Amino acid sequence: MTPEEIDRLAKKWQDGTISDEEYARFEQWYDSFDDTVLKIDSDEGEAAMKSRLYQQITHVGGIAHTDLLPLYRRPFVLRYAAVAAVLLVAFLFYWNHQNAFIDLPWVAHVDVRAAEEVRQEILPDGSIIWLKPGASLHYKKDFVRRDVVLVGEALFEVSKNPGHPFRVQVGDYVATVLGTSFNIRQSANRKDMEVVVLTGKVAVRKQQQKAEGEVYAAKAAAEVVLMPNQRLKTSRGLRLEAPPVETLELPQENEYTQGTAYNMWFNDTPFKEVARRISTKFGITIEIDNERYNACRISANLNDQPLEYSVELVAAALGAEYKIEKNKVTLKGGGCL
Repeated sequence: MTPEEIDRLAKKWQDGTISDEEYARFEQWYDSFDDTVLKIDSDEGEAAMKSRLYQQITHVGGIAHTDLLPLYRRPFVLRYAAVAAVLLVAFLFYWNHQNAFIDLPWVAHVDVRAAEEVRQEILPDGSIIWLKPGASLHYKKDFVRRDVVLVGEALFEVSKNPGHPFRVQVGDYVATVLGTSFNIRQSANRKDMEVVVLTGKVAVRKQQQKAEGEVYAAKAAAEVVLMPNQRLKTSRGLRLEAPPVETLELPQENEYTQGTAYNMWFNDTPFKEVARRISTKFGITIEIDNERYNACRISANLNDQPLEYSVELVAAALGAEYKIEKNKVTLKGGGCL
């Protein structure tokens, strides 16, 4: 492929508009590089890695050092050096995608662990995770890519962001979602898992080994898509012809949401209880105008809804005005309708 085409495909891949045929060509170009040379050393910084990769790309392309060439050939070679820079950018885009779950020594990470009780964690994108006892979560602090690594069991309520899928690596598998709620439980063998979808849609695929210590979810790997109230238990891979998917009957309170603040289904519920549960789930305080809402009762389903929509709906039910400032919600006016 020409450098221009590689650059074009890299941008299409980044935007999520690349076709299967284009992806195959892009992946073939990526695989043309020697992974043993491209592998990151734990003591190597980002600048050193980019310098080494640039040298390899120029070597593969047969680009010589300009100070050793006749003057009449230098403009020609400099043009190809610029091409090598374009190839490097394209390569780094794709490399970062393929190795999204590998820790880079110069990138800050966050580790969250639950002790003997369920622990709630609100991620930078607003997604809420309830880690079950003994579970742990690992992710990059900047959270530019919504990728997390889970060990153990957790309930996820993922914020909606169609342009940036949310991916969970657990054992040998990766679950990809756009905005939904689901529970993942890692198996005792640390390789398999169980996924139960409460709302939305979750795609599960098995990771493929690229090299020792490097994993990625390949586009060509078998993928199973789960819908609400479906459960998948993996064991020795995924079989597309007969995936082990079950349909469940899940009540509002069930074993997957037990011990969490996930359930936001209110049926003639006193306002005080509604306010308490919203405060607990989103980690905020709610200030009210004296005690005018104490006798009010609310019926609404706020499952999987963000803070602003939840507060807006409650305020509408009370005929009140609201204001959200950082970790505080203020309700004024109105009363029981």
